[in-house]
Amino acid sequence: MVLREGLSGGAALGVFAAVFAALGLTPSLSWIPEVPLLGIGILVPVLILVRTGYRTGGRGATVAAGAIAGALAGAAGGLVAGIAYVLYGKPLVNLPVDMVFGAVGGAVLGAARTLLSRRTHRS
Repeated sequence: MVLREGLSGGAALGVFAAVFAALGLTPSLSWIPEVPLLGIGILVPVLILVRTGYRTGGRGATVAAGAIAGALAGAAGGLVAGIAYVLYGKPLVNLPVDMVFGAVGGAVLGAARTLLSRRTHRS
């Protein structure tokens, strides 16, 4: 269950990261306004990671399971984002940094949402 939810969230996050990288890093698409792009770039990953925690917690899992599923999803999305950055000529350090930030952010958001979903299901 945890692995399935983490990989599912990671796949969704990876697809978003690839599309977002193409939109944000392609020079011919520099006409796209930066502020809405950044807003979407923050909001969509947060929603995907929160959904991962919710789905994990909705199945009676522990908060740790939600954190693990979120971390897995975040790391997978971070890996794709890091690869995209490297392909667009950015430094190689983006690979591990994006994976670590994705895993930490995913763990926090996944655990928080799992905790909240467990409380809502009990009420």
